[in-house]
Amino acid sequence: MRESKQNSSIQPYKLANKEGELRHHWQVSEFKRLSEMLIDDSGRVEVIVQAYFDDRRRCLLKANIKAELKLECQTTFEAITHKLDKVVVFCAVNAESQFAEVEEEFEPVLMEDGFLDMAEVIEDEIILSVPIVANKSLEEIDKKMSYGELDEEAIAAEKAASNPFSVLQNLKKT
Repeated sequence: MRESKQNSSIQPYKLANKEGELRHHWQVSEFKRLSEMLIDDSGRVEVIVQAYFDDRRRCLLKANIKAELKLECQTTFEAITHKLDKVVVFCAVNAESQFAEVEEEFEPVLMEDGFLDMAEVIEDEIILSVPIVANKSLEEIDKKMSYGELDEEAIAAEKAASNPFSVLQNLKKT
């Protein structure tokens, strides 16, 4: 087992031959594309990768990804925390033409000259996991927002005043 912070390039086949495990730790701020989506890029991403061969001799990488991301609530515009705890199994391939051969249960990842940049792969997976519209729960929103009391008389008077046909009613009486 090896811990790495700087070098995120791995050789999946060598790691799978050893049935090895890697632990990677990154600061969220190290992921530039992900940081642009967040309200605050503080925090840490932790990944444990286990490599092995399946019965068809495919190189598989099981990644357990954990992170806490700071997103902007689209209702209150305040920071909210999105906790990510995801397990993904990647299938390492040598050419894009092999993507179609990989079953749906695996995510194909393209190696370049036998190497794979785990930071890039993990960043892609985290970006796909970020909700399109981040919102607090309805209970949290209701606690923070005050809607006030309804004044039925004021609403009725406003409707009558804003009625474009109210002028015609006065013409009819004369």
